[in-house]
Amino acid sequence: MAFNPRDLYDAAALYDMWLNCQSCPKTFDFEPNRPIGLDYYHDIGQQAKRDGWVVAEQVDTENPSEQSYMVLCPHCAAHYGLSARDVQQCPVSPAIEEICQAMAQAEREQFAA
Repeated sequence: MAFNPRDLYDAAALYDMWLNCQSCPKTFDFEPNRPIGLDYYHDIGQQAKRDGWVVAEQVDTENPSEQSYMVLCPHCAAHYGLSARDVQQCPVSPAIEEICQAMAQAEREQFAA
């Protein structure tokens, strides 16, 4: 399976670079020595989902066009009574679309060299 910009976990991993819990210092970084690319962020997002991390879209009422995600590690999610959901699809935000295009272009350039 490949990166899906509509999957909140894939999108959050790409947007935030890694998944950082907002309630504690825990960071989810699936394979730190692996080459960065869309597949890398897909794998991070999906492994975090399987491991019980919670990702949800957040809306900034002051700036609703800003993209942001609430990210909680399994321990903090359980503390707040939240759990990962199997299917979390969202519209593709312009920020995620722009990052995807830049990453895809960088991957094409890397393989062309």
